[in-house]
Amino acid sequence: MSELAAEHVTVYSPGPAPADPDATALVRSAVTHLREDLQRNAASVAQALDCSWDQLADLTVCIAPHLACCLDLPDTGETVHVPVDAGIHWPSGTLYVRDTAVLTRTSGVGRSIAARFPGSRREVALAWGAACDQVEKGHTAVRLSLADDQVRRDREAAEAERERRLRELGSEVDQRRTATEAQASTAAGTPRTAVILPFVPSTPPPVTGPSVPPVPPAPPRRLVDPGRLRLVDPSGIITPLKPSASGAHTARLSGYSQGTSGLPQPRAGSAIPQQHTPPRPYTGTEQEKVALDVVRQALATDDDWLRDLRAQRGLGADAVDALSRFYELKAYKDAEPDTVLLTPAEFQRAAENDDFFLVIVSGLEAGTGPVSVRIVPQPLQQLTCRPSSSVTVTGIRGAHSRVYQLEEDR
Repeated sequence: MSELAAEHVTVYSPGPAPADPDATALVRSAVTHLREDLQRNAASVAQALDCSWDQLADLTVCIAPHLACCLDLPDTGETVHVPVDAGIHWPSGTLYVRDTAVLTRTSGVGRSIAARFPGSRREVALAWGAACDQVEKGHTAVRLSLADDQVRRDREAAEAERERRLRELGSEVDQRRTATEAQASTAAGTPRTAVILPFVPSTPPPVTGPSVPPVPPAPPRRLVDPGRLRLVDPSGIITPLKPSASGAHTARLSGYSQGTSGLPQPRAGSAIPQQHTPPRPYTGTEQEKVALDVVRQALATDDDWLRDLRAQRGLGADAVDALSRFYELKAYKDAEPDTVLLTPAEFQRAAENDDFFLVIVSGLEAGTGPVSVRIVPQPLQQLTCRPSSSVTVTGIRGAHSRVYQLEEDR
């Protein structure tokens, strides 16, 4: 068996062989890494190259699915055609491959490149595989960087869209409030007829014995009167999105191990719960109705603009406005929570409709604190969801939202 010289081997493609720019870029980058590696770590091998490095760096990769080479046998004068995975046509500076999978193989392109290093072909073929690995790592880093950039751009676009919706909602409210005040001013200028009522003398109190100062009763629990509420800032405020703290909660759960519980031990005797606050004299339905009236006041709307649909079961929203936007109300008697529950229907409505607002109304029991209306657009894109029989969404107070504060007139 004798080895054929390069002039007796000709690679060719019997069919179309289009150039592949991405594969060409990979090979040229790999040639650069190969040159640096050999010159730094195997100078004698680098000097064995029987052509210029520029010839290797200028190769153009073409994909030839039916690639073959023509072998001229000098002893017999015969010509043999053999299918191959890769080969270089040096006169045209073309590197042919059957597919891009052979680009990084030492037995594919690596062997073709190593043919130009007489006496060091094995070392160069192995070095070619290492050079291609370096290129792939660089491409992976670039792809990760680009992916991070895309995630950042998507996040910024989502925040900008929510900001637009919140500002648009605020502009609508301001326009309606201005129109309502103008109508009220016109009505105030209309003269009215005074009605004079007859004088009725008051009845003197009955005479009784020594008075005993009564014990003042505990103030009754009641809901706020929406008619006596006044907006602190009619335009409301837009709160920016804050980073979620759910990761810390997950970390604490994952670090749990048996035998290290910090729970207290039971004390001797019984511990029977006692009722410390009187039962509330209003129903949940009444609380929701007050909440909806407060939302209407904050948004300067009426019953026709913001329709009450709470009795329509399975809708996934409590109200809808004249622009077909859905509002799901969560009403709370005291402080605003950071976590609320969504029913499956509410979760589905929020997932399927971009024009969906989660509205948190808090402070509805008189004397418990300021009355607040927080409007959260696209809640499922901002809040942390924890599915159960219902869906728990967390991060209300850190959501990108518009907040209206109200206070009672004294």
